[in-house]
Amino acid sequence: MQIPRTNCRPPAFNQQMSIQALQILPEPRAIHPPIVTVLPPPMPSSLPPFGNIVKLPGGVADLERAEVRHDNGERDELSVREVELFRYLAANADRPVSRDEILQQVWRLDPRRLVTRTIDMHIANLRDKLRDDPGNPKVIFTVRGCGYKFAGPDSR
Repeated sequence: MQIPRTNCRPPAFNQQMSIQALQILPEPRAIHPPIVTVLPPPMPSSLPPFGNIVKLPGGVADLERAEVRHDNGERDELSVREVELFRYLAANADRPVSRDEILQQVWRLDPRRLVTRTIDMHIANLRDKLRDDPGNPKVIFTVRGCGYKFAGPDSR
């Protein structure tokens, strides 16, 4: 047979303990929202000076359709991020674009306190789809210590 549990303490004692507990608790503090770094507004999605179709050695990149069409008839699809990266590099052709600038303008991330290889990996994937040899590039150049540079059609 189970004995039901009862509160052994008188109600006045429980009430007194509750009042004492409230007196011990610190006053509530204001809750502050987390600190968020505000980046400058993103640059408008500008088109390269030569439009949505970019002539490449051995094919064309169609940014509207998110694909690269090679002269041999093969096609490579570009991800949304690859299109944004390609568009940004092409819009800033013939000038080195730093990884930090790419993180800010394409990824919308604050590059401070951020260590990532995602830019390098996306450039490598993009070069692969453009069939741009990293050892002898014709489209996207690595500028040591600066970032990447897109060679516009006039500079090839």
